[in-house]
Parts: sequence; C-alpha cells; structure tokens
Amino acid sequence: MLSTFLTACSLLSAALATPWGYNQGGAPYGGPAPQRGGAPGPQPPTPPPDTNIFNNVTVFAPPASWPNHGGSYARSVLLNQDCEQGTPTLLATAAYSPPDGVYFIIYKSTDYGQTWTNISKAYFNGNSSLSGGIILQPFLYELAQPFGKYKPGTVLLSGNLIPGDFASTNIQLYASEDKGITWEFVSNVAVGGPPNTDNGAPCVWEPFILAYDNLLNVYYSDQRDPSYGQKLAHQSSTDLTEWGPVVNDVAYANYTLRPGMITMAQIGNGSWMCSYEVGLWTDAAGSNESAPYATHYKIADSPLDFGSVGDNLLRTNTGGVSSAGPYTVWTPAGGPHGTIVVSDSTYDQLFLNTNNGDPSAWQNVTSGHGVGYTRSLRVMPGNGGKTVLLLNGGMYGQNSTIFTAGDYVVPGAEGSGPGAEGFPACNFNSGGYGHGGGWGNSW
Repeated sequence: MLSTFLTACSLLSAALATPWGYNQGGAPYGGPAPQRGGAPGPQPPTPPPDTNIFNNVTVFAPPASWPNHGGSYARSVLLNQDCEQGTPTLLATAAYSPPDGVYFIIYKSTDYGQTWTNISKAYFNGNSSLSGGIILQPFLYELAQPFGKYKPGTVLLSGNLIPGDFASTNIQLYASEDKGITWEFVSNVAVGGPPNTDNGAPCVWEPFILAYDNLLNVYYSDQRDPSYGQKLAHQSSTDLTEWGPVVNDVAYANYTLRPGMITMAQIGNGSWMCSYEVGLWTDAAGSNESAPYATHYKIADSPLDFGSVGDNLLRTNTGGVSSAGPYTVWTPAGGPHGTIVVSDSTYDQLFLNTNNGDPSAWQNVTSGHGVGYTRSLRVMPGNGGKTVLLLNGGMYGQNSTIFTAGDYVVPGAEGSGPGAEGFPACNFNSGGYGHGGGWGNSW
C-alpha cells in the first residue's frame, strides 16, 4: 500500500542491523526439474557466461531539473512469448513523477539487462474523461496468444491512474503492438474511489497480469467490498475490453486485515503459488513489530482457484518473517523441484524454497542488492536458469531514488527444460505450456 508501507520503512534500519543469518543455502541437488512439453521452439540465444553476472547498474536516474526525484515499483518483461529469436529483449519501467505529463518511461535492454535505452513514454491519457494527476504501480506483460484484436507478441502495460482531481483510482490497460515503441489505451479494468488506504475507502490498487486458460486475468487489491477492509481479487477478459465479475482470491473474515500486492508463479510440481502482504497482521502474541505486513502465500492447482485454498505464513527456518510487497518467481535451477524465489520490500535478502513451497523449507539468503519497495524478479534464459534479474525502483517515500538492475545467482545445480538453456518453446503457438504462462511472464 502507499501509506501502509511507511511503517515498514521505519523498521528497516533496525531489521537490517540484526539480519537473520545469511544462509547461502541449497546443497547441489542432482536431477532435472520437471519438464513441460511442447514442440521445439526457435533457435535459443547464446546464454551469457557466468562472467556476465552484474550488480546494480543504473537504468534511470531522475534529472536534476525534476522537482520530484522519488521512485519505486520497478517491473520488467522478457519478450519471449511470440517465438522471438536472437538476443533476448527486456522492457522495463518504474513509477516516477515526471513534470511534463502522466506517463511511464519504457526502457529496453538487449544484453541481459546490463545496459538500458529509453525507447518511449507510455502516456496514460487514453481515457479523455481523466486528465493530470499521477500514475502508479506499473506491470508489463507479453501476450502469447490472441485476445480480441491483439496478436501474440503484443506488450501490455497496466497501471493505477489517479487523475488531477484525485477523485478516483483507475486500473487501466494499454497495449503496444511494436514492442514498446507506441502505446494505445485499451480499457479500464477496475475503477474505485479516491486514493485512501484507510479501511472502508472504496479504492483499487496494484495490478498484476496473467493469461491462463484463454483468459487474460488482472489481479488487484480491492477496497470496494464493504465486507472487507481490503481483499485480493481478479477479473477476466477474452478481448481485453469487456471484463467479467470480480472473483475473490484472498479475503479474510477479520475485516481489519489488508491482503495486498499479489504476484504469482507456476512452481516445479505444476501448482501455482501466489504471494502477498497482509497489512495489520499480528503474531500469536498480538505483536506485529517484526513483520507489520507479513508475507503470506497460497498454493493452488490453478491461478483461478486461490480463493478456495488456505494460506501460509512465509517464515524462514531461522524464524524470521518476510514482510511487505513480495514478488515471486520460480526457476528450474537449485534442485529436483527447482527453486521458488521471493523478494520483499523490507529486507535486502531473498527467500528461497526448493521443496514446492513447503512452509518448513524457507531459507533467507543475501541478495547482493539493496532493499527496495516491491523489487521485481525475472528469471533469465540461459545459465541453467540460475540467473535472476532484480529490478529496484527505489524505496517508497524517499526524496531521491535511482532505478537499478542486477543479477542474483541461485545456489545449487543448474536446471533443465524449457527456458533453462534459452528461450522456451513458442508457448501458445506451438503447444508449449498451453496457458501462455511461460518464462518471462509468470515464471
């Protein structure tokens, strides 16, 4: 959340002063991760050697002329859903406040994230009834199958537009049919009241996009339901313009709890895991000092069925609890079940699980990267799936931030199967995973 995260920020210095123990974790396990079938894809790019692992390169620094230098919420997409060939292309963005309009700056990398070029500005002005204001909480996604008039390879960009009169929150969807150069307004997914993180204020936040079973699903935090202070929900579409009913994914009987900031990935056994913060969470002793926005997660057979399963607290094997703004990916590297990797917004560490999300199997490891407000993760092709790209847009509420990128290398054995050596199969078009959910989108 916007205001709810400020308390977590105040706990940051104390938390980092007493780390939980940097377990580099994960003895080298033998055997490949489960493979997902599909017709052979295009010739994969040459994987980067280990010598190309890098740390904390600058993607963007706000110009000195900008009155507001703060930023957060970095996101990326790996263009691999439409049988792209050659060197992998990454697109990335983050939430800043440029003085000359309401837009996300789009960056491109063709060297695995080591250098970046500004290729466009995605203006959120397609809905003429809204103007001015700010745009928050971006998310990038590439289509692997057609939806309405949009073909595979179309890049989607969502965000939360708050107009100049601050009268509403608007989760909007934009599309680029030329790999991020130009953008057009597609639709409003969800509309809420004025931005306010108090329970009872009917606003919406924090979109996440996933295609599954011929549906394009947008997940978000929803305060509009009077039964809950906040819940996590999704809406689905077959054409990106008409959206189905609101479906609950995480909704607590305790009205005060605030689940938010959902992300998800398909894990090694084929199940789906979503992670999210729970604002105003307390432990058994009634305290929330260690994790005021404790990370919880659910595991379900389908990403459309999270509402029917229970949740787990992400507590490490040394007793620490992950807190605030989690981001989750899965890679086949690290062991026979691969590795779930989770970043949060409170610690610079990462949280790993090599046993399909077993609640007793979480370990925290040093990441080599600074803490950031909802850092995002991207499993990169090549290197046996061991390379995870971290993007950090900065800490929310700081006066000056720099948008950075860097790699983390997953401990343990290299993985195998689609994506570990290069691009996966041409997912939807040639059989692939069947859900348009290949590497670079949800994994």
